[in-house]
Amino acid sequence: MKTYKFYLMIAVMTMATIAAKAQNSQTSFGLKAGLNYASLPSRLSAITDKKGKIGYNFGAFARVGNTLYFQPELNYVTFKSSYNYASQTYTPKFHQLNLPLMVGYKLINTDALNLRLSAGPDLNYTLNKAAGPAGFDYKKLNVGGVINAGVDMGNLTIDARYSRGFTKINKQLQEKTNLFNLSVGLKVF
Repeated sequence: MKTYKFYLMIAVMTMATIAAKAQNSQTSFGLKAGLNYASLPSRLSAITDKKGKIGYNFGAFARVGNTLYFQPELNYVTFKSSYNYASQTYTPKFHQLNLPLMVGYKLINTDALNLRLSAGPDLNYTLNKAAGPAGFDYKKLNVGGVINAGVDMGNLTIDARYSRGFTKINKQLQEKTNLFNLSVGLKVF
């Protein structure tokens, strides 16, 4: 429970900081939605027939700065994966709050078109209990990193992203998250 409060506190402080900078003309806010492809890679040889699955996400983002910028987001993310372990098939499903905190650079920076690259830490809090083998519990808090490439055309944003868990989401199964994401967004202001 303490972990959830800490995660929530980070999200609130981040959004409050961004809101305080909203008077700056180099700050924009937006909404986004997209699709994920996720898998739970593991080096454990007892896990076989690993398959990724499609999920979705939606959320809000802020962008502070111009050519060099800071982009925090708060997203709701769903994903699942499938694998065999001990002659059983498991398909854990995850519903997460996701807080990427990226620093980016605009390679092309014009009023009509921006081409962006960004990266940073990625914090994930699982809201549900994902089903796996008995006694092999999935962690609530997962820390990872994210690499993002995006393009802005006016107020429309398109992002392609790769997120990799640094911590094991399931220690006994030695699984880490592996998530590809494609999203479309709209800068609201």
